[in-house]
Amino acid sequence: MHATLRLLLLLLISVHLNAADSVGGPVDLGASSSLRTGTQLREKREVRVQEGKGRMQKTNSANDFFCRFVQRVNLVRRLLGPDTEEVQVREMVCELVNYTGNAPPPAEQAGPLVGKTLRLRKSNGKWKYAMVGGKPSAEQQKFLNDLAFTTLMLEIPEACLINQTHKAGETWKVSINESGGKDYGAVIAKDIECTLAAVDQRPDGPQASVHLVGNFIMERPMNYLSRMEVAFDITLVRRLSDMLDLNTKITGNLKNVAQVNDADGKAAQLTLDLPFTLVRSQAIERK
Repeated sequence: MHATLRLLLLLLISVHLNAADSVGGPVDLGASSSLRTGTQLREKREVRVQEGKGRMQKTNSANDFFCRFVQRVNLVRRLLGPDTEEVQVREMVCELVNYTGNAPPPAEQAGPLVGKTLRLRKSNGKWKYAMVGGKPSAEQQKFLNDLAFTTLMLEIPEACLINQTHKAGETWKVSINESGGKDYGAVIAKDIECTLAAVDQRPDGPQASVHLVGNFIMERPMNYLSRMEVAFDITLVRRLSDMLDLNTKITGNLKNVAQVNDADGKAAQLTLDLPFTLVRSQAIERK
């Protein structure tokens, strides 16, 4: 083999091997994002509940049922600042079915926010979506609340990893928002176990694989008269050069007890027990 060609092949092999090498030293997992104002992100996320259980408890009776929920969205997000985004809903597919007996066939349909432009703001530690150029209908507002809750769930790793510097293989515990009283709508969690599984070199820089396990409670989420308990198991890949979470998967169980009105307008207690999966991918949208 020609000496120059042999040298070139050796260099290519070396580059490939180095790209897969693990980073041995400690890395900062919670540095500030380096994404600039105006950056556009393509985000795809899906929430799915299979065979959730519910109970509507009235004064003299109770109705048990199963529920199935799907919400899949394709978003283009433009960063307007550290706590503000413009969000275009390119695709939204939804399904919510309550049933008894055998599960009905899938009946997914387009959601009411398809084609809408939204404004996402964070205030007092809470995210809120608003519609640009018009007031949302009651149905649209419900879906805006759903998006906000999903955003809150996806923010758990950011809250856990801030000010955390570790080596691959290390495990530690963190707590979120331990307050003395009831902080309505806020996540309150203790002893979340975090593990930095690996840090790998990639062509676009080092990527950290992180595993988080824990649970949290919320009093009056989204101003509803309810109490929510969520157990979660999170795996994610975070690109350390800009702190963008490229892929996230959350599995867990959500339990919610709420005071509601039934179909006849009478007071009732709704109890939900929902095993769920939430997946999300993010990438910078090239112009």
